[in-house]
Amino acid sequence: MSSSRISVSGNAYCKMVLHAIKYPHCPVRGVLLGKRSNTRNKKTAEESNGAGDGNGDGSLAIAEATVEVVDVVPATHSPVLAPTIEAMFVHLDVFCRGEQGTDIVGLYFCNQLLNNNGLDELWARIAADKIGQPILLQIENAKLSLNATSPCLQAFELESASKWRPADYSVENSDDAVLLASVAVQNKLHRSLSDFENHLDELASSDFYNVELNAKLMSIT
Repeated sequence: MSSSRISVSGNAYCKMVLHAIKYPHCPVRGVLLGKRSNTRNKKTAEESNGAGDGNGDGSLAIAEATVEVVDVVPATHSPVLAPTIEAMFVHLDVFCRGEQGTDIVGLYFCNQLLNNNGLDELWARIAADKIGQPILLQIENAKLSLNATSPCLQAFELESASKWRPADYSVENSDDAVLLASVAVQNKLHRSLSDFENHLDELASSDFYNVELNAKLMSIT
């Protein structure tokens, strides 16, 4: 049995919100970059309704993953095409090899329709196929607001080959992160955000790693 503890940096949260705000009438999708560590905790047989795992001490081993989302790479705002996704993962694999300790840990998405809170099935399938022990973060577009008082995310972890289950998450300094996202939108920083689709359309003129945007966000924290 396993579970994930998910934490999201304020910068990553803000960029996900900006991606959704920039394309309000489109489904947006992106990649979560971060770190994953696995631990095994013990749960007593009494806590586990008397079940043991053969450890010899009547305990049940619980595998727990800690996932830290430190940054995001916005991917697309149009229907997903296989060549686009393959090209993006090639870029990101090279990037992560140069960033010590950083890996692709999951994907994020925001549905096109305001009242659609379902999983993006295609994006979920790509996560399951391409990422080991992936997580999904969903931006709840109905909760996107300049007056938001809490993060507008839902988190999911992969339970089996094609089944996802809700997961707990936290946003670091969540009050500050929500405020940062609001201020960034008011300052129209969503116009500065680029996704990988922009990169393919505009080539050198578009930085889908959003280095300049990161600096702007740092300047208003």
